Amino acid sequence: MSAANAALAGLYQAHASELHGFARRRVGRQEAEDVVQDAYLHLLQRGTAATLEQPRAYLFRTAANLAVDFARKAKIRLRHAGEAFDLGANAVAPANPEASTSAAMELARLHDSLSNLPPLCRDAFLLNRIEGLTHAEIAGRLGVSVRTIDRFMVKAWDHVRGHFGTEFEG
Repeated sequence: MSAANAALAGLYQAHASELHGFARRRVGRQEAEDVVQDAYLHLLQRGTAATLEQPRAYLFRTAANLAVDFARKAKIRLRHAGEAFDLGANAVAPANPEASTSAAMELARLHDSLSNLPPLCRDAFLLNRIEGLTHAEIAGRLGVSVRTIDRFMVKAWDHVRGHFGTEFEG
């Protein structure tokens, strides 16, 4: 085993568990393993494991950056999911022109209603309703507490009910 590989193996044994917990708090349980592996892969590709003055700090900074990248990508996927939701709702053609007009108006109302929510609140609502994530998964992905997600969901449902009444119950 080369000195670089030995240094990387030692870093992995010393910090992998703690780094995994750090990543899990930032991106959720499912994506944490990918963030940790990518952090070590980054270190391996740079070949600097044996020469770093503070390898733990470097690993945690890399993991934090990867978590930010993941959150950005998640927001983009969420935006595309919302657009797909809009397109999918428009693609189902009702049987008559009145129903089509009514469906388009309801979709516009929903879109307007959701656009008035704070961004994190709207993201939490869409992650739950479109992607089917639990409150804990959403909290991990957005980097907030489960209690905050609970509040966001209550606020979002109250907001939607204010526009639709009970006709839009999930």
